Amino acid sequence: MMKSLVLWSSRTGNTKKVAEAIYEALPGEKDILEEGREKDISSYDLIFVGFWAFRRGADMVARRTLAKIEGKKVAIYATAGAWPDSPAAKDYLENAASLLPESSECVGTWICQGRVNSFHTGKRNPNKEQVHPLTPERLERLQEAEKHPDEKDLDDAKKWALEMVKKV
Repeated sequence: MMKSLVLWSSRTGNTKKVAEAIYEALPGEKDILEEGREKDISSYDLIFVGFWAFRRGADMVARRTLAKIEGKKVAIYATAGAWPDSPAAKDYLENAASLLPESSECVGTWICQGRVNSFHTGKRNPNKEQVHPLTPERLERLQEAEKHPDEKDLDDAKKWALEMVKKV
């Protein structure tokens, strides 16, 4: 029987919600744990690593986690303010997967929108107009991201998780 581990890091709670949905859907022996906590991963057949998108990749905690996973099958998931089918979303996932050591295999990736921390939307960022000007297009995307992850996203995450189990 397969044994799975679901890891997550979250700044706004979005990725944690997705992690809990994935965990709920998984059959067999399973554990869920916030990233950054030490855990012996040697007994797991499949490891899900979730993160909030940051600078075209994973957040710093997830980056360290991904770089340390040796000899495992890994499924990578994320939440971001970006449109899920955008080049930015693709970059987040590909850059995260590239952090895995050669001995590990990324068996799949998945991403959905999620609320963006207020610092990144400029509410507390004194350089907001220089870094990310609030264009009408950006405002529309951020307003939509506020609604996610929604029930459809969580259902899609569950379906994706089961596909990853079948693959492994």
